[in-house]
Amino acid sequence: MTIGERIKAKRKEKNISVEYVAKALGVSVSTVYRYEDSTIEKIPIKVFDKLCQIFETSASELMGNDSMVQKTADSELPREFENAQDAMEFMLKMPTLAAFGGYNPDEMSEETIVEFANEILQQLKLVSYKYKR
Repeated sequence: MTIGERIKAKRKEKNISVEYVAKALGVSVSTVYRYEDSTIEKIPIKVFDKLCQIFETSASELMGNDSMVQKTADSELPREFENAQDAMEFMLKMPTLAAFGGYNPDEMSEETIVEFANEILQQLKLVSYKYKR
């Protein structure tokens, strides 16, 4: 299930109209539909956080993770990202990364998003390796 499909499912589960979501996000109804059908793949982090608030759910759940605990063992991380959607999903699953800021995915090209996520992935692998017991 894609992020868009999960957004739509959560909205319907909560019996919330598209119009309400659009108004709460400060976007048009058509933009919400584009999030839901994955026409817009790079959902801004602030919008994603607001969607979580509207749906009263965690970012982890909306991303499709069954567990709130993020696995960081080397064997559980992807080898690398090849497309922007997977890279963006990875970045959105890491609220700590979003909290540090200093980057704006809305202003990044798809190539830069993939490069950025792969760099983060390599750093996680290095730290994981360093502290393995």
